[in-house]
Amino acid sequence: MEVLFVCTGNVCRSAMGQALLAHKANDAGLDLSAVSAGTEAATGDPATDLAVDVLQQRGVDLQGHSSCSLTTEMVGSADLIVAMTRRHEATIVALDQDARPRTFLAGELIRLAGARGPVGESSVKLWVASLHEARGGHMTTGRLADEIPDPWGEPIDVYRQTADRLDGLTSALARLLAS
Repeated sequence: MEVLFVCTGNVCRSAMGQALLAHKANDAGLDLSAVSAGTEAATGDPATDLAVDVLQQRGVDLQGHSSCSLTTEMVGSADLIVAMTRRHEATIVALDQDARPRTFLAGELIRLAGARGPVGESSVKLWVASLHEARGGHMTTGRLADEIPDPWGEPIDVYRQTADRLDGLTSALARLLAS
């Protein structure tokens, strides 16, 4: 299974989400590949120092991260796409209309999955489809609170808040995928 995290520059939010989920998946023995990209990323930039620091405090290594720009191929190969904002979600769907049923705002994903339950005996593909069905045909049931604000340029406390939120979301996602 491949989970794609998408933000703007791929040096804060999506990089942290990728690293956190990969760490949790490894601990849970999940066969999962976490990747990330940015809608406006320059290729090869490292994660911000503050993103590296806040994840290092959690025992997660982000030191070797190298940003990359979102491509149609990345979108097409992902089983599940986690967008940080509605703007990112719209960019993903503009690249590939077929990605819509697999693309969720970070908070929306966990909210819908909490109502639907874990993957269980179902395939991941069917589980993701059930989450999309839970939207009721809307472009998104995402709420402003489902978005993850950008910490770039903010002090370390804002990075900690972002990491806290992503840590909780990726923990919940790993549990749902492992069950």
